[in-house]
Amino acid sequence: MLLFRMLLLFMSQLKQLSVLLAPFGQLSGDGQLRESFNERRDRKGKDFPLWFLTREMVIELDLAGPGYEAVIADDPTVVNWLQLRFGGEILTAELSIDHLNENANDLPPTAPHANLGLVK
Repeated sequence: MLLFRMLLLFMSQLKQLSVLLAPFGQLSGDGQLRESFNERRDRKGKDFPLWFLTREMVIELDLAGPGYEAVIADDPTVVNWLQLRFGGEILTAELSIDHLNENANDLPPTAPHANLGLVK
């Protein structure tokens, strides 16, 4: 991980960003986080500095161990609002915006389909 972070430093300048960290599914499990991302990007533009980190990205960026997902934003008030809505832990981290734009710009997952089968 240290080598990876050193490579990021050479690739682009690191910036102090706000991170909302939560167990997998707490943020993205019901599809509401995806809706929040869509609403914010519709209002603020596609380049708004807001990223969703999968479990793999959380580990790659050394933010937590297995089983966590995260949202990262340049504006701490965005992370504060998301914490009020979804829970989780807020922290800060020095990360490469270029790396986030290249690897964490996808929307959070959609909600799983409800089982609407009839029970007999």
